Amino acid sequence: MAEEFEREPIRYSAATPDNVVSRLQARLDSGAAHLEFADEQGYLRSLLQELKVPLSSQTLVFSKTSLQRGRIRPDRPRALYYSDTAYIGWVPGGLIEVVAVDPQLGPVFYAVDARSQPGGKPKIERDGDCLRCHGGSFVRDVPGVFIRSVFADDTGEPLLRHGTVVVDDETPFEQRWGGWYV
Repeated sequence: MAEEFEREPIRYSAATPDNVVSRLQARLDSGAAHLEFADEQGYLRSLLQELKVPLSSQTLVFSKTSLQRGRIRPDRPRALYYSDTAYIGWVPGGLIEVVAVDPQLGPVFYAVDARSQPGGKPKIERDGDCLRCHGGSFVRDVPGVFIRSVFADDTGEPLLRHGTVVVDDETPFEQRWGGWYV
């Protein structure tokens, strides 16, 4: 059965987004913009610049709690960057995950293959896989972003038997970040 947000009148996945990422992709397609490929980070820094997401917003996630869980480990955390209009997630050797805040659709999820070769034209594509978590019960069955506090072992695996908390503005500090004050 289709999720409510996939039905009329919203048709989330079929709708044409209009946000900072869709506009950047149009500029990339026309040649008006170009993303620079740099070392292990691929297009990350250039994408941060184009989307006006500050490098200083970086937060590191050490738990294996994302689409790229197989690449995340304590010595190779997932980096998250954010602004008012976009979120960017990156793990070395993996995809660049992008969320754009769309005025009609809310958060729209994209991916960029960071492993693309220099000189190639990167493609920022909508990624429906993200909706497995970002369209489900963690976000009340409406596409959205969230922070989940988990206890993790020394390899980054979440210890779900100890519980998890989806963090919002009402979550007490002692229930955030697996009980650690950051």
